Parts: sequence; C-alpha cells; structure tokens
Amino acid sequence: MRPVSGFERPVLQWLFIALGIVLIAVAAAEGIALKRARAETATLRAADQHARIEIDKLSAEAARERAARESFSLQLARQRGAASPVTQPTLTLSPLTKRAAQPPEPTVARPPDHQTIQLRLLLPGRTESPNANYSIVIRSWTGGDTVWSRSGLTMTTVDNKRMVTALITGDVFAPGAYEVALTRIVAGSSPADVASYEVAIRP
Repeated sequence: MRPVSGFERPVLQWLFIALGIVLIAVAAAEGIALKRARAETATLRAADQHARIEIDKLSAEAARERAARESFSLQLARQRGAASPVTQPTLTLSPLTKRAAQPPEPTVARPPDHQTIQLRLLLPGRTESPNANYSIVIRSWTGGDTVWSRSGLTMTTVDNKRMVTALITGDVFAPGAYEVALTRIVAGSSPADVASYEVAIRP
C-alpha cells in the first residue's frame, strides 16, 4: 500500500487526531441531548396523562354534584307543589336545519342557579321509534366543552308536539352560547344523531 504523501508530518497526524476527538465529543453530546429529550418527552406525556385523569375526575365529580342539586331542586319543587301549585319554567328548542357560522344571539335570560327548568327538545318531522331511548348533551358553542349530559330519556307528547324533555337547573347555563345534541339509542343498533339545537343566554 502506497503511503499518503505528507501524512507522515506530525502536524497533520495531530490534526486528524484532534478532528477525531472533536467528532467523538460531538457524537457523545448529541447522544446525551437525545437521551435527555426522550426523558423530558416521557415526563411530559406522564404529566399530560395525569392531568387528563384529574380533569376526568373533576368532570365526574361536577356531574355528580349537579345531579344531586337537580334531584334536591326537584324534591323541593314537589314539596312546594304539594302546598300550592307552582308553574315550572320551560325552555323549548326547535331542531336546526344547518349550523350557522356565528353563535346565536342571546335571547334567553339567565335563570337562577337553583331554578329547576324543563328542557324541551322538539323532534324533527320524520318518524321516530317509540321504543327508543335518547341522550342529551349540552356543549359550549365555541369550545365544544360538555357542560351537561343526560341519557335514558324517552319521547313524550305535549300539546300534540313530539319532544324529548329533561329537568335541568339554572346553573347549567352561564351567559354565553350553547349547542345541544340529541342522540337516539335503539336496542340492537348503534346510536344515531337525531337533531342539533342552539340557545344563547344573556348576561
């Protein structure tokens, strides 16, 4: 093998040795940085998962507290009704044909937090199964966050109008716009979307 001309010089030999050391140091630093990045990513994922679990716990606790308040308000209304007739306020919503690009104008006054309200969702004109169960989900119009839900509801008729009703309390509706989703559940089939509704609460 023919030697490389000039490589026998000590200066060049030390230069190549220095370059090799620099490359090894750079590779080691990159490896350490990659290891730290992976550790930080794993830590962030664990923290995110823990935060999601805490949010789910808080949401479930809030739902239980809201259900307890609704039950208490209903019992209180019944006790008052035994002494004197009480007219229960209602909120009747019609199904949307198309979701608008902007939230609806606030047209409903904000009810008291402990006021029991009968939410009435008018059903579309098409025929619905009389044996179906329904679920209602109320979400904020802009963020889509669920603020209230109820399932196991049935269809009823009021003033010759078919609807699904549910009792809610006023604290569900803070000032703002909301969208309401109605889903039909029939035994032996997948849940199906029935209609969407909108409502906006004045401050």
